[in-house]
Amino acid sequence: SLPATSVRAVRPSAGLARGRRRWRGMGLGQKLLLWLLLPLLASPGAFADDPKREVLVKEVVLDSAVVDIVYLGKTHESVLVTTKMKRLYFSTDSGKSWTETTASVDKNDRAEIQVERVIVNPTDKSVAVMQTQRRLRSTSGVGGAQGRWYPYIYITEDSGLTWRRAWGKHHGMHNWISHPTERSWALVSWWSGNCNADKVKKIEKSAEADEDAEEESKACVHRLMVTTDLGKNFLQLAEYVVQFSWGSTEAEQTNRVYFTAYRKKSGDQGKLSTWTNEVDFNHIDFFKSGRPKGNVVTDLKKGNKFLISGPYVLVARVKDEASQVVNLMVSKDGAKTFKAALLPSGMGELEEKWYTVLDTSEGAVILHINNDASGIKDTGRIFVSDAEGYKFSQSLVDNVRSAHGECEFDKVVSLTGVYLSNIVVPAVQSQDQGFDNSKSKAQDDMESEAAAGAELDTKHGRGGMLGKQMPKGSKEERTIRTVASFDKGGAWNYLKPPRVNSLGKTYDCSGKSAEECSLHLHGTTSWDFYAPFYSSETCVGIIMGTGNVGASLRFEPEETSTFLSRDGGLTWMEAHQGAFIYEFGDHGGIIVMADDLKMTSMVLFTWNEGQSWYDFKVSSVPFEVDNIITEPNVTATTFIMFGTRAGGEGVLYYLNFDALQFPACKGVWAADSVSSDYETWAPSDGSSAEPCMLGQQLTYTRRKRTSQCWNGEKFERPVRQKACACTQSDFMCDIGFTRSVGATECVFGGLEMMPQSMLPSACDGTFQVSAYRKVAGDSCENGWAPTPSDVPCPSKPMDTSNFKYIVGVLVVAGVLWMLRGYGGKGVPSFEMSAPKSMCADCSPMMVVQMPLLLLAWLYERFCVTNRGFDSNPGLKYGSVKGDDFDFDAGLDGDGGTSLTDFIAEADYDDTPKVYDGAAADRSSGHDRGGYVSAGLSEARSSVPKLAGPPGGGPQIFDLGGGDDADLL
Repeated sequence: SLPATSVRAVRPSAGLARGRRRWRGMGLGQKLLLWLLLPLLASPGAFADDPKREVLVKEVVLDSAVVDIVYLGKTHESVLVTTKMKRLYFSTDSGKSWTETTASVDKNDRAEIQVERVIVNPTDKSVAVMQTQRRLRSTSGVGGAQGRWYPYIYITEDSGLTWRRAWGKHHGMHNWISHPTERSWALVSWWSGNCNADKVKKIEKSAEADEDAEEESKACVHRLMVTTDLGKNFLQLAEYVVQFSWGSTEAEQTNRVYFTAYRKKSGDQGKLSTWTNEVDFNHIDFFKSGRPKGNVVTDLKKGNKFLISGPYVLVARVKDEASQVVNLMVSKDGAKTFKAALLPSGMGELEEKWYTVLDTSEGAVILHINNDASGIKDTGRIFVSDAEGYKFSQSLVDNVRSAHGECEFDKVVSLTGVYLSNIVVPAVQSQDQGFDNSKSKAQDDMESEAAAGAELDTKHGRGGMLGKQMPKGSKEERTIRTVASFDKGGAWNYLKPPRVNSLGKTYDCSGKSAEECSLHLHGTTSWDFYAPFYSSETCVGIIMGTGNVGASLRFEPEETSTFLSRDGGLTWMEAHQGAFIYEFGDHGGIIVMADDLKMTSMVLFTWNEGQSWYDFKVSSVPFEVDNIITEPNVTATTFIMFGTRAGGEGVLYYLNFDALQFPACKGVWAADSVSSDYETWAPSDGSSAEPCMLGQQLTYTRRKRTSQCWNGEKFERPVRQKACACTQSDFMCDIGFTRSVGATECVFGGLEMMPQSMLPSACDGTFQVSAYRKVAGDSCENGWAPTPSDVPCPSKPMDTSNFKYIVGVLVVAGVLWMLRGYGGKGVPSFEMSAPKSMCADCSPMMVVQMPLLLLAWLYERFCVTNRGFDSNPGLKYGSVKGDDFDFDAGLDGDGGTSLTDFIAEADYDDTPKVYDGAAADRSSGHDRGGYVSAGLSEARSSVPKLAGPPGGGPQIFDLGGGDDADLL
């Protein structure tokens, strides 16, 4: 069947372009120069009035709201759309024309299909897997009984033109993971047996009923299979499986399968709700022919959860099941050897930890650990590892996270080492970023929240808008600010605000500090309300986001605008007032956006990176825009915008900007010349005269902002690089030291942030450690070099075994001393008195105090070393015995020897939770389809989510409640 469609060409309006002029912000000289050059410049009005300048628009009305959109084919010419009514729509021309193909998926005329999801093969985009529910219509005619719904899987190898059934009925697929390089190989898991919660079902009497009864008499088991022919045949690898994944390309282990599984293979597979000694981390290798090589190898006994990302293998290994303590184990040699993650010792005081691996794409592991127990609610600390991935330094505190584990921490994917993050500013600010101080901050925030009381319920909401609601007032009460790092988390600074807004009005930031006036942008936890900061690999330096200029992030619609940066986040401009949803095309040569807060029928675009904007109308019926997307490479000039009308119908618009008839850009190899449409640009952090980042100067070729031309889908961006001299910005704080936002110096965070293995066995006064270490992957040469820092020696723990004897002796001595004066009054006298001249006139109170004073002196002398520079200036120090860490603990899983150098265990830890940042489903109500926050999907491998078995049984894997957890 064909959906309702309409096609037309629309002419852009120049009204918005004229509104972008910043005449009022120009000086007299600038105005004079502009007036002289005006005849030579093409005005925005001339562009809009040109009858050749048109945009092709095609409207398609669907049965219901769009749930997902996927692109297929080598050139992404095929598009599949699934809707809320579980129907399938298909396009072979990038979205220009559509056909509903739900009924043609299965060759059986009686088959009825409901589409649940489509998984595209990353190796070959012409291959896709479709997960459905299928049933057979009754043969008795109209009104007859319908068959039972069963899970079925279909495969396409021609970009969605035809489908074949892989298997179905009882095998409800849990996940399908394609091989990194082999198009026909895949790991597949499904649940077999009776996985229903009540274990009781009424089955109608039929041939199918006999099969159902046989299947549901078996135990509920999660099985791992492998197929080497795209679902025609399956080979079982393991059962009672928890997780599984192919090995990484970086480690040259693409033909290896890692998985965790229960050691005991009987009965119903239990719920993995807590850390358990019964789950191990294993692997099995394959020949090139696709046959298993040898037997299953156990890499870590009691390894419950894992993540394969880049060269790293991260495993959460149970250390103590009773106290729910785990070790975060790290391997960079393909699971041959493991090291325990070295974290500040103060992390052991947390009562609950949620581990979130944020990024591993740049030669280091970036980890988020929540501090709900001892810090600000719904926040965590960011830690960055060394190149080996196991020695972690604190990078940022109070990073915003949601209750589901989503962290507002994003990578600018077009550049190296650039990250954006949102933090919560405590009610009482302090330069102390240690763990002890976080507890007092949490108490202050709790008091402030309690004092607000019912005020939280009086905040006005957005209201009256389909499918969207304003954040709760409690979220607005938090002071949230946006920070950026240009050196992979080594240092963080507030975003520089633009000087004027989109109407030319000056922002009131003159004379104010960065804390008082900066740019703040919404992150992923605001996705239901505002679009988060966004970047694309092919659009070098371009970032967009929604937010405001001021002291903190605001959530009121009237305070929110859309901002753009074309230099990697160093400087920003207000693109348009109001909150918009946006997408890039033509390597950043065109940007398209639409209103994100209210129903609209208008589309805005810019071809000069926000210098001027043009609008056109796509429909006479307003609709709520869910998203705007383009093909995955973000190099085309065609877009798909979709949303929902007031009546619930889904609507989709195909936008083709080729009709603008821009010529192809010229002169890529003559960049910066007058005749070329291109220029060169080197990103910078703004802190040094030379534009260097991470020890090198990268010079990119990009289209000039004023060049009205297309880069083209085949455009390859030239890049030059050269090494830079080292500066302080090439170094981040070493473990035990911290930097505040906006600071360059690393400050000692307290002894609680120093791992025990880094403390000297003998210390007198102070000892030396390194406060800085070069950022992992930084390639600077010579230049600035850090010097060792002196830190106070730790206090020795009291030896209770000797101390109790000392106390006992002193108590007895005190009693004997007191009894001495009463020897002639019926109490025996002992011959162990001091000379009379010492205390002949001592009062009874003084006699009691003397043993206590002696006790205090002994404790100070033998149990306490000096506590630092203030109390003991000039004391000598002993240097640490190198920076080597011996992880010689047994990894045989027998629990005999523990990893003594692992500091990240907490005696009171609950099970960690992990957020899967690669998931595209970031919204509730109306799903925004293919819009994924930039960067996070690049940082994670495809590891299956721990979803429960079909039927809603008790085996739902959820480590800590809420949404499905992924790893660790």
